[in-house]
Amino acid sequence: MTANDAQIKIQQLISVINKADKAYYVDSNPIMTDLEYDTLYNKLAELEREFPQYKDKNSPTSRVGSDIDNTLPESNHAIPVLSLDKCYSTAELQSWIERTKAKVTKKLEVVVEPKIDGASIVLYYNDGILTKALTRGNGFVGNDITENIKTIHSIPLSIQYKGFAAVRGEVYIDKSDFAKINADLPKEEQYANARNLASGAVRRQKSKEAAEIPLKMFCYEIFLRENQIKNHLDSLIFMKNLGFPVNDLIGFYSRDMNNGTYVPSVPFKNAMTGDTNSIGSCIQALTEQRSSLPYDIDGIVIKINDLETREEMGYTQHHPRWAIAYKFDAPMAETVINSISVQVGRGGRITPVANLQPVPLAGSVIARATLHNQDYINSLEVNVGDLVSISKRGDVIPAVEGVLEKRTNPAPFKLPEECPSCHSKLIVEGAHTFCPNKQCPARMLGTLQFFVSRTQMDIVSLGDKTLEYMFRNNCIRYIPDIYTFDYSRLIGVEGFGQKKVDNIIESVMKSKDKPYQTVLASLGLKDIGNKAAEVLTHIFRSVDDLIALCADTSKAYTALTQINGIGEMLANQIIEHFTNKDVLELIDSLKKCGLQFQTSQTVSNDNQFLAGTKWVITGSFEHYKPRTIAGDIIKQYG
Repeated sequence: MTANDAQIKIQQLISVINKADKAYYVDSNPIMTDLEYDTLYNKLAELEREFPQYKDKNSPTSRVGSDIDNTLPESNHAIPVLSLDKCYSTAELQSWIERTKAKVTKKLEVVVEPKIDGASIVLYYNDGILTKALTRGNGFVGNDITENIKTIHSIPLSIQYKGFAAVRGEVYIDKSDFAKINADLPKEEQYANARNLASGAVRRQKSKEAAEIPLKMFCYEIFLRENQIKNHLDSLIFMKNLGFPVNDLIGFYSRDMNNGTYVPSVPFKNAMTGDTNSIGSCIQALTEQRSSLPYDIDGIVIKINDLETREEMGYTQHHPRWAIAYKFDAPMAETVINSISVQVGRGGRITPVANLQPVPLAGSVIARATLHNQDYINSLEVNVGDLVSISKRGDVIPAVEGVLEKRTNPAPFKLPEECPSCHSKLIVEGAHTFCPNKQCPARMLGTLQFFVSRTQMDIVSLGDKTLEYMFRNNCIRYIPDIYTFDYSRLIGVEGFGQKKVDNIIESVMKSKDKPYQTVLASLGLKDIGNKAAEVLTHIFRSVDDLIALCADTSKAYTALTQINGIGEMLANQIIEHFTNKDVLELIDSLKKCGLQFQTSQTVSNDNQFLAGTKWVITGSFEHYKPRTIAGDIIKQYG
C-alpha cells in the first residue's frame, strides 16, 4: 500500500469507526457486530503504526489512553461555569416559577432535566475538533483533563460544526458498572459512591487508567459564539444531532399549554409536557423513577427555555437567575449533640456548630453540623444533649434539621455576648452575629487561610496547621508576612525539616505568578469575590487605575454603576475598599513583594479572527456598559 493510499484508508476507517461509536454509545443502536468493529479498529491501529505520520491526534485509537504521566495543569474557562440556586420542596419551586413569571416579558417556557450525580466537565471545540476538556474547578479555572476525557467513547472527538463551541455536561458511572467495580475490591478499599469514583477517574495521572473505568457523559448546555439557537430545547436537539449524548428524560412546560393554544414538538422519546402549573407531577414522576434509573441523580434542574429571556434575567455572582435545582429530600440520621462550639469567620461572622456523636450518613461519618445562627437555633429550640435529626443538604452539607427529644436543657442554646477569640462585644446585624474587631486573631487567621487556599493563591504547603503554628508564634500575622518571613528560621523546629521548608518557599514564590484577578479576589475584601474581581480586572487593567478612579467618589460611583454586573451596593463597597488607608497599604506592600496587580491582554493565535481589521465604537450598548468593554473584546480577538 502506498503512503497516499494509507492516508486515505486511515481517514475512511476513522469516519466509519466514529459513526459506529455514536450508534453504539450515544444512540444505543449498533450498526455492526463486535467482530466487525474489532476488525476495523485493529486495521486502523495497524496502519497508524505503519504510517505514523498520518495518525490523527483524535483517532478512535486514542481512547485506550496512554501510560504517559499527565500533569493536570490549570486553564481558564472561556464561558461562565456557575453553580445553581437550590430549593428543597415543590412549594419553594412553585414560588420561584411564580416570581419568574412576573419578571419575564415573554411567555414562560421551562425545560426540566434530571440532575446527574457525577463530575461537572466542560468540553471545548474549535473548528470541529475537541481541543480541551476542563473540570469545573472554581468556575473560572479548571484542571485540564483532555487526554482522560478522550477515552470516554460517548464523547465525540470531532463534530460537524466549525465554529467555537463549549459544551457542559456531567461525567458519571452507571450503577451496575459501579457495583461490579466494588464487587472486585476488598471491603475496606471499596468506593463510597459512584460520583467519587467518576470524579477521581477523570483526574487520573495516566489516561490509560482513566480508560479502564467505564465512564459515560450526559451533555446539557452548549455555548456558541455565532449563537443562532433561540432556545434551550433547540440547543439539546442541536447537540444530539452533533453526536453528543443527551438525556431524553426531560420535561417541557409552557404557561400557554393549559388552554391548548401551544403544543410543542419535543423529539425526545421519554419527554413529558404540560403547563407550568403541572411541573409538580413531573417532579413526582422523576422522583419515583430515581431508584430505577441506571445512573444516580441527586435532583432535578428547571431552566428557562428562551435564551433571550435568560439574558434578560442575568446572573448573580454564584448562579444564573434563570435556573434552579430541586434537590431531593436529603438523607437523614439521628444522633446526640455533645457540645456546641462557635466559629469566627474572616469577615467576623459568628457561626454555631454542633459537635455530634459521630453517625454514618450517606456514605460518610458525620461528627459536626452547622446550626447557622441564633434565629435558626431558636426556631429548633435546640441545645447540648438533645437527640436531633441531621441531614446532608444537597447531599453535601451536614445540618441539624430538628429536635427529636429534649434531654437536658429545656431552653435553646444562646450565643455568647463576647467573641470567643478576642472577647470583643458581639454585634447583631439582621439574622447574623458578628465580631466587629478587625484585629481579632480568629479573623486575621481566617483571612490568611483564605488567601493561601487552593481556590485562591494555592500556597498548598501552608496548610491550616502550619499556618496556625506560624500565626501563634508571630511568624506570620498579615498577608505580606507570607512573602517577607525568613522561612529558614523554622529549620530545626519540630515538624519543620529542610524539605518542608523548601516546599513552603517554592509554593510562596510560585504564587507570585498568580494573575491580577486571582490576587484581587484573594485579599478577602468584602464582596470582592472571584466574579467581581473578574469584572474589575477586565475593565481596570491595573489596580492603580481603579484606585485613581475611586479617589473621586462621585465620578467613581457613576462609572462603576454603568458597568454590567456592578450594582449600587457593590459600587459603594468598591469605593470604600479602594479609598481605605489599610487596603491601599496592603496592596502597596504586596506590590513590593512582587505580586501581580496589573494585567495585559493576551490573545491566542487561534482566536485572532479580527486581525487586520479596524473598528470604530460609537453609540450605546445594552450589554457593554461602559462601551470600552466592547473595545476590550474586539482587541482580544486581534
